[in-house]
Amino acid sequence: MYRRKKSQKMFEGADDPRRTYLLRLSLREHPSAKKLCQYLLRTASPDVSSDAAQLLANLAKLINSKKMLEMGCSYGYNPLVLALVLPSDGKLIAHVRETEDISQAREFWREAAVDNKIQVEVKSEEQTLDGLLSAGEVGTFDLIFINMSGLTNCRKCYEKCLRLLKSRGVLAIDGVLCNGAVLKKNSMTDQLQSIQQMNEAILRDARVFLSILPLADGLMLCFKL
Repeated sequence: MYRRKKSQKMFEGADDPRRTYLLRLSLREHPSAKKLCQYLLRTASPDVSSDAAQLLANLAKLINSKKMLEMGCSYGYNPLVLALVLPSDGKLIAHVRETEDISQAREFWREAAVDNKIQVEVKSEEQTLDGLLSAGEVGTFDLIFINMSGLTNCRKCYEKCLRLLKSRGVLAIDGVLCNGAVLKKNSMTDQLQSIQQMNEAILRDARVFLSILPLADGLMLCFKL
């Protein structure tokens, strides 16, 4: 009755030996992806975690994905991992903001021989999504990844991406926990409120099945019906 409960925390940090053990036994990182990851760690440029990227690539392979879209903050690691599982005629559209430097990533894309599969769009999120919708791309993407870092109208981005996604396609959303800040009730920024509202809306969205995994900063997987 008075025995101390075990901690429910899975890992104590990125250097937790249990996490290192799991990654050693599960992570199959391409040499070019590994070098890019190490480069990004040195420059402190944020990107999706390696285990989350591999999970998305495994899902893409499982559904025989030929067309993918990445939205939000990225410095080239996740597009590289996803492009590696695309067939020779596959395509990944990578949205990149003007403030994001992917020049180094492009070198690793070429090294991994996937640069021909990646189409870079240097525009705002709204311009990229509206351009795809107006170009008749509704229901044509097998997998869409959204990085919520820096997005302020998350609900609108989700709705547009869902329109672009095929039935039985996968919509993955990274950063839905905001380092726990979504639990705050006072002094929330516009971005936090936007993510919180989107999370609540997706819970009630009958158009998708969903799961939230404790990977990185919260990875939400939506499977479109």
